[in-house]
Amino acid sequence: MHGRKRESTASRLERRAKSLPKVKLLQKLHKEIVHLQNADDNEKGKDGGGDDDDDDDHDTKTQKMESLMLTLTQKLVEIQPEMITCWNKRKARFCLYVVVRQQKNEEEEEERLKNVAKEELHVSEQGLRRNPKSYCAWEHRRWVIARLCDRILSSSSSSSERGNEDSSLLPFMKDVVLREREMLETLLNADDRNFHAWNYRRFVVDKITRYHFNGKHDRMNEEEVADDVIRNRTREEEAKYAREKISKNFSNYSAWHHRSVHFEQLDEDKNQATVTTEMSSSSSSPTRFQAVLDAEFELVSQAFFTEPEDQSAWMYHRWLLSQLDAYSSSSSSSSSSKNAYKIQTLQRELDRITEVSEIEPTCKWPALVCARLHKLLAKEMKLDDDFERRADVILKHSIKAKELYEKLLVLDPLRKGYYRDVLDRLL
Repeated sequence: MHGRKRESTASRLERRAKSLPKVKLLQKLHKEIVHLQNADDNEKGKDGGGDDDDDDDHDTKTQKMESLMLTLTQKLVEIQPEMITCWNKRKARFCLYVVVRQQKNEEEEEERLKNVAKEELHVSEQGLRRNPKSYCAWEHRRWVIARLCDRILSSSSSSSERGNEDSSLLPFMKDVVLREREMLETLLNADDRNFHAWNYRRFVVDKITRYHFNGKHDRMNEEEVADDVIRNRTREEEAKYAREKISKNFSNYSAWHHRSVHFEQLDEDKNQATVTTEMSSSSSSPTRFQAVLDAEFELVSQAFFTEPEDQSAWMYHRWLLSQLDAYSSSSSSSSSSKNAYKIQTLQRELDRITEVSEIEPTCKWPALVCARLHKLLAKEMKLDDDFERRADVILKHSIKAKELYEKLLVLDPLRKGYYRDVLDRLL
């Protein structure tokens, strides 16, 4: 599968023999964890009240069992990070120490939280070193960061009510987030298509922007700047980062998706006249949304001419067309100007991709996209007020779309059923 040779029986038996010690160690650790959990449950069942000495002995014994449980779970997840039960044990301990066992001294409580959070982030990092695409390790890391944010919000609110200074967790959280970004840089440099790292990067960026935007936490930013400036700057940084990754590898689906996420955030700004410098270098467009959309079409066209056979850029282009359709269908501004912009953009893309098709006549992607563009143009022109005047042009687009779909029957015979279905609808 995927170009790999089938494993022989001898090599498979050899591989299983090499992994046997690891399997035995995992089984041993798992049995010890289950035994320890049963013992802990029995101790809790016996806890029915008594003198102070008994309570102290019980607390000491419980702490020793919890410490041993942490050691065992850490060993196990470092070997096999997909053991979700162990991660859940650590989550329960995190909640027990941070949520339930609140200290009377606020400084001690925050120091305990810092230590527990550092430990959990370290353990999950060790799990990611073993498997950089471990769902459980990434989710545990996300969970810890989210709990830290919740505690900061509650601490900041209580401090404001008492008139005290902000919690020491704020600078700690800033250091954690900055370290997370550095770790993600390292991971994505090693594997720029690790979608787990890309998803977590968006999570971290979201936390950064949320703390910048919240007036109570603007001390995390060293400069006193407006919220919209910070938002645009973060968006530009992420778009630039994704573009750098795309430039190195046009087949990076995760990087294309990363740009689409930040593109979608512009929905709230579709009628603004300002344009971010990275997402678009054009300031002459009537709206920010149009300028950014034109810039994205320009970027993706570079991938067409460089690697026309790679489908990732073509998929992103189709997604951009869907955004163009949604934009023209919205009722926030003049529909006639939006329809004119849509037809102009479709025609521009058709001319551009037709050129790619002429350079690569045997490549199915430019032929398929050109056929769809001809079909879209014919549909849009039928809805236009100048329908009668454009009747000849509409007919030409329909005929050309039919010719291209017939051509695709030869270029891409595996999907001829789909093309025949489209042809039937055209007729």
